[in-house]
Amino acid sequence: MKVQRFFLSNLRQKTLLLGVLFFVALLTQCSSSPPPPHKATIVVFGTLVNILIFPPPHQEKQTEQAIQSVEQQFHQFHQQWHAWEQGGIVSKINQAIAQQQPIEVAESVKAFILTSQKLTEQSQGLFDPGIGQLVALWGFHSETWQGPPPSTQAIQRWLNSHPSIMDIYFKGNELHSRNPNVQLDFGGNAKGLAINMALERLQKSGIQNALVSIGGDMKAIGSKNGAPWKVGIQNPQQPSQVLASLTLKSGESVVTSGSYQRYFEWQGTSFSHILNPKTGYPAHSFASVTVLHPNAITADAAATALLIAGTAQWETIAQSMGVQYVFAVDEHGKIFQTDAMAQRISLL
Repeated sequence: MKVQRFFLSNLRQKTLLLGVLFFVALLTQCSSSPPPPHKATIVVFGTLVNILIFPPPHQEKQTEQAIQSVEQQFHQFHQQWHAWEQGGIVSKINQAIAQQQPIEVAESVKAFILTSQKLTEQSQGLFDPGIGQLVALWGFHSETWQGPPPSTQAIQRWLNSHPSIMDIYFKGNELHSRNPNVQLDFGGNAKGLAINMALERLQKSGIQNALVSIGGDMKAIGSKNGAPWKVGIQNPQQPSQVLASLTLKSGESVVTSGSYQRYFEWQGTSFSHILNPKTGYPAHSFASVTVLHPNAITADAAATALLIAGTAQWETIAQSMGVQYVFAVDEHGKIFQTDAMAQRISLL
């Protein structure tokens, strides 16, 4: 895998905060007055969900119904898959594992867990949704972090127990765990699943041209009135500054994972919410990783794994996960990208 590296000298250390900006979809409308896009913004998953649809003529009512259906689906998904939402499927699974009891799950839940296990294996354990206990230990199961960080001894005890999603196995649809300390938290790839599900529902409703974005992670189908979808990679501290642009093909997803996206400070030190299962501590090195891939679940998991891998391991992990398109920036503003991504992205 060929790699290209650049240095952005005009950005100070720790100020290059990348996110995927949905920035040209409404700026390239044709002057011949094509059908206007349908836009919807939903607050769910603790972030903003944006849906943009270019419907066929005279299908405005069907499009509105499709958007309402997706909105309902998102709220149900949040309740079911939220790691610490009582009554959801993840919460029920975690309770059963802690009590060392098997639990029957739906085929779709089993399939997603098996997919996540495969991604964990491919990432060499850097992406692992079985570390919910570590997430709770750090206090990241709360929107408002109180601190202090966990002690070295507490982290070491967790490391010694070595819980992983790989400890889960199935007998039919009955879920079992070899390790009672496994606690599932799909914060690293649930958004990818939600994006895939939303676009599948829109397509079943007859929608052929749409883009769904969850907190800046997105996937597109079709086009916007015949023009390609374009997204930008920006510095969130300077929203008007777009560092690069990227054109999406139909069916492609783009996901960014950043240590800046959610972090807490304690006694002058910042702690990212993205935890390294190998060390028990927050990831550092990369400020942001953007992954382009047809499957939003894979893109979501890979962005997390590569951010944890950092500058030393990211190429190896990208190859292991079958990810060709990677754009990453370290804490000093240095850019790392695969040769394949360099062919797709335009640095501005």
